[in-house]
Amino acid sequence: MEKADPAEETAETSEESPSETSENGDPSGVLFEESHIIDFWQEIAARHELVKQIDRPIEGNEFLGFTSDALLSYLRPVVLVDGQHRLRGALAAAREMLNDPEIQSEVEERIANGENWEDVEAEIIHRKSRLLPISLLMSTEPAEQVFQFIVVNQKATPIGRALLGTIVSTTLSNDEMDSVATRLKNAGIHLEESQAITYLARHPDSPFCGLVERGLAGDSKDLLQWNVFASLVGIFRNLKGGKLFGQRNDYAELWKQRFLPNSGIIADYESQGFEKPENYWSKLDGPWREVFIKFWAKIRDTFGNTEDPDKHNFWGRTRDSNLFNKISLTILAADFFQFMVETRTRLNSADEIPDLVDTWLENVNTGYFDKNWNLAGVKKDSTGIRNQWAFLWSEYRKSGGNLPDRRLFRQPKGE
Repeated sequence: MEKADPAEETAETSEESPSETSENGDPSGVLFEESHIIDFWQEIAARHELVKQIDRPIEGNEFLGFTSDALLSYLRPVVLVDGQHRLRGALAAAREMLNDPEIQSEVEERIANGENWEDVEAEIIHRKSRLLPISLLMSTEPAEQVFQFIVVNQKATPIGRALLGTIVSTTLSNDEMDSVATRLKNAGIHLEESQAITYLARHPDSPFCGLVERGLAGDSKDLLQWNVFASLVGIFRNLKGGKLFGQRNDYAELWKQRFLPNSGIIADYESQGFEKPENYWSKLDGPWREVFIKFWAKIRDTFGNTEDPDKHNFWGRTRDSNLFNKISLTILAADFFQFMVETRTRLNSADEIPDLVDTWLENVNTGYFDKNWNLAGVKKDSTGIRNQWAFLWSEYRKSGGNLPDRRLFRQPKGE
């Protein structure tokens, strides 16, 4: 591959809306795929270490945002699965009744008659509280709680796919997940998709670790949208959707049909209990996942910058990066599969991916995305711009030479 020209200008930003613990005792390697309990464990362990460094005793029931009440709630026999806001609202409304003049008169009269004010207040709140219907789960299994929560919320007003994936994939262990997988699937909830996406959005080996939205209020607007990441995962896992914008051929599907069956990477699919090569390829931890990680890690290391957020090829800011956005990432994935089809490539191992990428990019200047494309006011996800970027990349990747005129990136194809 050609090296980027160091004299080329950088510029202003554009605008656009396992089974054992490790030797050091850290259980993260074991628990990562199991649940978010590792995050909780690390938070507790960190606070424990800090407390040991403080000479004076810690007073009160809170330390760095962790309260004793919060910790004790994990040990209580009753868990509120859903409806917290309704319960809090009902309690707040009951307490508000204490400000009613008639209620205040009653309180004063009863206290004057010798009753304890706390008992009076508690009795009135109980009397004025709304009676709320509940559904009581007789099972304490977390899997059952998550199943009921997900189904109720998806069948009423659906929650976002990002939040759904975060809840499902970070709450249950693998064994618990297995126990409700069929029931969730029958209820129309795509459990494995959430697991696959969340693994790649959280695992430290993934080049997308920490860079995909979780559906939480604190998510950065620069994170890759969940549905965009889902489409990228789908190209590799389902081998479908690998279309260059403006073209009809699905090169991921063509590769699956023509070359996957004779690829060594799935040679033992029958001995693994699968009827078809594609079923083995696409299983949750199938060969596709390592291929995905190695491909995108190579793309990041070849074209991206992970240290300077102001660079136009920065890996991690969807609004300002020429590389880290839906359009560019989709084009790169689709074009790679086009290369695999045209070269009749049969894949024997995921370890072949880095060398295949080098061959694919043989004529490409690695500074392709590290330029100011002057995209102020340009909507990247419009049909004309998507088609233009796909055309410019495809033509340049095959021919090499001078980089495309940067003015062309803001010009919709056909104009």
